[in-house]
Amino acid sequence: MSRDNERFAHAGDYVLGLLDDDARAEAERDMERDPEFAETVRRLAERMSSLDHTAKPAEVPAGMWDEILGKIATLPQDHGTSPPAQSAANQNSATHTTPWRKLALAASLAAAFGLGYAGGFVMKTVPEPVVLVVLQTPDNTTGAVFEAFADNSVKIIPLADFEVPQDKIMQVWTLYDASVGPVSLGTLSSAEVTTLKGQKLPVPAADQLYEITLEPRPGSPTGKPTGPILVKGFAKRPAG
Repeated sequence: MSRDNERFAHAGDYVLGLLDDDARAEAERDMERDPEFAETVRRLAERMSSLDHTAKPAEVPAGMWDEILGKIATLPQDHGTSPPAQSAANQNSATHTTPWRKLALAASLAAAFGLGYAGGFVMKTVPEPVVLVVLQTPDNTTGAVFEAFADNSVKIIPLADFEVPQDKIMQVWTLYDASVGPVSLGTLSSAEVTTLKGQKLPVPAADQLYEITLEPRPGSPTGKPTGPILVKGFAKRPAG
C-alpha cells in the first residue's frame, strides 16, 4: 500500500470513529506534525458530512446535538504551546488542526448516532459495509472510496472530479473470481455520491479488486472492461 493510500485509510478510520483512545490521540498528533494528513482528514470529513444530505429525514432524539457539541467541547485546545523546534509549516498546521479535528469528530459522532447506538440512544439500524476500498488513480492519488455491503450493493464516494465526455460513462467493476473475470456493478454518469445495487454475487471479501473504467454509453459493449481504468483498489475489512 502506498503512503498516500495508508494516509487516507488512517484518516478514514479517524473520521469514522473506528480508532481506540490511544490510536485516536496518535492520529491527532499526526495531524499537528503532518499537514498532508491533516488536509486528508479535513477533505474526508467534509465529504462524509455531505452524505448527511442524502439521508432520509428521521426523528432526532431529544438532547442528541447537545451531547455531540458537549463531546466536541472536551477536545484539547491549541494555544500556541508548540515545541521550540517546530517548523513554521508545522506551526501553521497545529494552529488549524483544532477546527479540522472538531469537523472530523462531528462527522464521526453523527455517523455513530446514525448507525444505531450512541450515548444511550437507540436508533434505526443501518447496514454496515463488509469491506472498504480505497481506489487509486493511475498516478497513485486517491480517487474514490467504496463501501461494499453483504448484498453486493456499493456506496461510491468520489474524491476526484472525473471528466466524462458526453458519449462516455463510468462503469464500476469487481473481480471476485479470476475464472469468471470482471463483473459489472453498474454505471455512473458523474462523480457524485451514489449507491449501486450490484448483482447476486458472493459476499465481498478482503483483497477483492474493484475498479472504475471509462466506457462507451450506455456501458461496455462486451460486458467486460474495454476502456481506460480511472481508479482501482483492493478491499479490506473495516477496522474494529
